Amino acid sequence: GVYEFVDVPGGEGDAKRLQINAQNCVHCKTCDIKDPTQNITWVAPEGGGGPNYPNM
Repeated sequence: GVYEFVDVPGGEGDAKRLQINAQNCVHCKTCDIKDPTQNITWVAPEGGGGPNYPNM
């Protein structure tokens, strides 16, 4: 649910746009691994140390 195509309001026909839902990201880096053309620049969140999950 991080990347999804949504309908463009008032768009012609099947017009869609890419929406990024960052709140759903679990920082698995799959988006970077599955991007052979390097269109996505992945950086570690929270200051470079990665996510800080409590109770783990």
